[in-house]
Amino acid sequence: MPATLSREDFFSVGVMGLMHAAAMFDPTRGASFKTFAYTAIRGAILDEIRKHDPVPRSRRDRLRQIERATGALQARLDRMPTLEEIAETLGVSSEELDADLLALHTCRTISLDDQKPSADDDGSSMATSLIAHGVPDPGEEVSRNEQVERLAKAIADLPEVDRNVIVLYHYENLFLKEIGEILGLTESRISQILTRATARLRLKMKDRDE
Repeated sequence: MPATLSREDFFSVGVMGLMHAAAMFDPTRGASFKTFAYTAIRGAILDEIRKHDPVPRSRRDRLRQIERATGALQARLDRMPTLEEIAETLGVSSEELDADLLALHTCRTISLDDQKPSADDDGSSMATSLIAHGVPDPGEEVSRNEQVERLAKAIADLPEVDRNVIVLYHYENLFLKEIGEILGLTESRISQILTRATARLRLKMKDRDE
């Protein structure tokens, strides 16, 4: 969902859709008002989402194809597929696939307040190049929260076992052996899962700095 839209925005748009349905409803057509209103409200909300979506619909359709292809390959290969494998499945070049992914990431995260996500970040950003040195960046906390939200969503999208291993290792600071005892798996198997989960997260968090 566009970050610019809140729950209150959706509620307001839904009310407008309901008002439109009340004004346009024709009981002689046979449909119940509930069905007619549902369609009008849903349509109004989808239209509002599309207005705030910076990605053209044609590219958004290709991104859905990428998601489906990635899921199918992941199930068949039992690992996160590479960009080359996804591109081959879709019948496009790696450059075209990378351009689609880059466009998606850029439109979602580019901001004057963006900070580099790497640990050795020197604090440079578009915002810091436009303001005087030594002036606190009011968007630093917002930018950090956005990165945390993106990472949390990426972790939530992982398969359950991968997600559990990531959380236990990075957030509970458990050793691989301890995680194995909790999940009933060997230490070597936990190591394999951790490596696989980390690779999946890197693909999900892929950005234009690569």
